[in-house]
Amino acid sequence: MKITLSTVITLLVMLFLFRSVWANEGKPSDNGKAPTANSTEQAERHDTDIKIKVQNDGEQITVDATFTVPVLPPQAWAVLTDFDNIPNFISSIQSSRVIDRSGNSVQVSQSGMEKYGFVTVSLESVRKVYLSPFKKIQERMISGSMRKMEETTQLSPEGDHTRIIYHADIIPGIWLLRIIGPVFIENEARKQFQEIINEIIRRKRLIISSG
Repeated sequence: MKITLSTVITLLVMLFLFRSVWANEGKPSDNGKAPTANSTEQAERHDTDIKIKVQNDGEQITVDATFTVPVLPPQAWAVLTDFDNIPNFISSIQSSRVIDRSGNSVQVSQSGMEKYGFVTVSLESVRKVYLSPFKKIQERMISGSMRKMEETTQLSPEGDHTRIIYHADIIPGIWLLRIIGPVFIENEARKQFQEIINEIIRRKRLIISSG
């Protein structure tokens, strides 16, 4: 077997990426914003509740996740559907804006960037989003960096909390994601869910303090 320089570089990149991903697995995310009082403590407590399962059949990657937030569905919904302000609380999203809206159907354009070691992965998408208020958000990528990306987020009340159930079917369109797809996607999903939890808690505390 002939080993080329590009093969060696690819192997080194993969090793570096895996070390970086696993070294950071489970650490609370930091989007550069100062946390409100006690928000970090509560966010860390909720971090252990994020359950993620990633499966890869060789082409399509399936992601299933569930976690709870300490608010009722309308308050969680307000954060999950705040598409224009997503860059303010999800660190890997650089831009997000609604480009079309018709009733409970919207189109959202997003761009983001994620770094692992010295490798940067840029992602862009235009998504069609179908909203069933306070119950379900269905998203389908109509153009972008992935060959396929379909997501469903369901909200289920549990007393004074809300359980969020997430499912995604993804076919990566970037060669690097085909190699490290499950690890990359699980790490990024966990970080984004934690940042969403942090924002939900932050807004809840603002409401309480202003009352």
